[in-house]
Amino acid sequence: MAAIPILHQDDHLLVVHKPASVLVVNAPGRRGKTVLDLLADQLGARVYAVHRLDEGTTGALVIALTEAGRDAMDPLFREHAVQREYLALVSGRPSPAAGRIESQLREQDGMVRVVSHGGQLAITDYETLDRRGRLTLVCCRLATGRRNQIRVHMQALGCPIAGDRKYGYRARGDEAFVRPMLHSWRLAFDHPILHGRVAIEVPPLEPELAP
Repeated sequence: MAAIPILHQDDHLLVVHKPASVLVVNAPGRRGKTVLDLLADQLGARVYAVHRLDEGTTGALVIALTEAGRDAMDPLFREHAVQREYLALVSGRPSPAAGRIESQLREQDGMVRVVSHGGQLAITDYETLDRRGRLTLVCCRLATGRRNQIRVHMQALGCPIAGDRKYGYRARGDEAFVRPMLHSWRLAFDHPILHGRVAIEVPPLEPELAP
């Protein structure tokens, strides 16, 4: 595999462009190198996970070079102090074209589902950017960061992400998406150690996701 592009690097943190089809960290029953493994090989040093992107999701991912960097970033993600925007190509046309989805999510039998009570609060703001035939390009902004949150929320809106068969996508015509079309586009935060502003924008590789 080609080297993982590094978008930002300082003494404590990296922001990298995560490729598709690679796990960030090990998962039970899975083999193959993770993003952490690949970066450790690439840099010749141990690295630490700060947050996660789904296996099929591409784009901006924060990785720590030091334990101090990891420990300092943890509360920023817990307190939702990291600004995160994603591009998603979804089926159909969201109605309304922009809005906020707020629900409780709970994992059941390997799936994350919207539940009426007993889950974790999840909030996604979304905005329609462009129509692409029967598909729509949407910008999603996370107010919380639950597992599979955008994927579940788009399904709940009646507009599952193209390629996301786990959460309701069904191909039509000549559609042949090999992964959920979700991309971590913009990421910004105040560096918890060096105190400068880190702001990254990662253009997607797929033309279908280009804003």
